[in-house]
Parts: sequence; structure tokens; C-alpha cells
Amino acid sequence: MTRVHDIRLDSYRMLYRALGDAHHWTSRLLPDDQLSREIHNETTRIFVLLCDEIVAGWFEIEMRPALREARIVHFGILPAFRGRGFADYLLSKAITVGFAEGAGRLTLETNTLDHPAALPLYHKHGFRPYATRRVQTPAIEAKTQAAAKATT
Repeated sequence: MTRVHDIRLDSYRMLYRALGDAHHWTSRLLPDDQLSREIHNETTRIFVLLCDEIVAGWFEIEMRPALREARIVHFGILPAFRGRGFADYLLSKAITVGFAEGAGRLTLETNTLDHPAALPLYHKHGFRPYATRRVQTPAIEAKTQAAAKATT
């Protein structure tokens, strides 16, 4: 497990798309300046799990010290590494990181587009639903085109 400080935007986008495209993630399909503000700030922590020097999974945590909270923003195992038990290990590490700076509460969001194994894994690690909401996610294609225009 390795923390990545000041991850390059292209590297972050590669990880984000490799994990998120199948699950319609769109929140980080942003122009360079906005993405940099989101991931290169003092409250964001990004960790990668390496397997034979190849990224097998990653997670991003937002620390909220004033609220004594942390939030797992993104989490997952890249498709080529699924089914090997890495998700259990990676989530354990994310939980440890989330509480390491004094958070009294750690949250994460999931949805019906997530990998089918996600919710059982979260339950196994003690996460319980505390709220639900209905959200419409913009099409990835539209967000990708808007982000591409903003970076050129």
C-alpha cells in the first residue's frame, strides 16, 4: 500500500477511468484546474495497492478534521485483479487510514451501478446504510466531452 502525494492528473484520470467507467463514475471528469483542486488539497489522501509493481486497486479519502469525519470518496480493485481477495485487504487499509487522523465517523457512498460485490464487502466491514437518495448521473460521454474541451 502506497500513498501517492501530488498524483499527476493524467495518472489519476487513468486510474479513475479504469475503475469508474464500468460504474458510470462522473464526479472527477473535470477540467485540469478543478480536478487539481479536488485531489491536490490538504484534505485528500490517495493510496494505491501494487501487485508486482502494477496498480491493482486504489482509494481516495477526504479527511474532514473539523467534523471529526472522513469519507471514502473512491475505492476499488481494477478489473484484472478482481477475485483475488485484494478488495478485502484494500478496504481494511482504507478504514485504517480513515480513522488514523482522529475521525469518529467514516462514510462511503455506493449506488446501484456499483460492482455487485461492493455492498456485501461494505457490510462485511461494518458499514451500514444511514441515508438514501435518488440521484441522476450525467452520461459519461457528455462529461468526458466537456472535460476534454476544458483541457484543450
